[in-house]
Amino acid sequence: MTRVGVFSDSHGDCAALAQLLAKMGPLHAVCFLGDVASDADYLRTQLADRPGGPVLYAVRGNNDLASRLPDHLLIELGGKRIWMEHGHRCPSPMTLALRAREQGAQIALFGHTHQPLCEYAQGVLLLNPGSAGNDCRGGRARASVLEMEGERVRVLDVRLCRECGIKRN
Repeated sequence: MTRVGVFSDSHGDCAALAQLLAKMGPLHAVCFLGDVASDADYLRTQLADRPGGPVLYAVRGNNDLASRLPDHLLIELGGKRIWMEHGHRCPSPMTLALRAREQGAQIALFGHTHQPLCEYAQGVLLLNPGSAGNDCRGGRARASVLEMEGERVRVLDVRLCRECGIKRN
């Protein structure tokens, strides 16, 4: 089974990133979907200490204009092609699904809205993990774990209680 941590819109909240990452358990890779690019660097240092050295894939968001991160990536993990972008240049989830499908992707990861979403459109699994920063729009930090094994894909929601950092479901 391939396990991938998915983060977006942390906006500098490295404490929340660390807590979310700790709750995810073993990972093969991490996808960071932008806002704030330096948080990708923080995740990279955290992953360096983990067994197996999970790989970090990152794209820039609308708050990362000076970043050297790419606007989008097409990667392959767990036998699936995965399209990654922040989402600020995409008018709708349907547009994102079509863009991902054109690239041959079965999964599209995006952020920007700070609102979690997990649904299929045009045969593509669309996943927005929500905001990984506690202070974003007054919400609680959250991220996702994507588990892939053969044809099976499962998405786990990982959330923190704002006050205590305890996982809530």
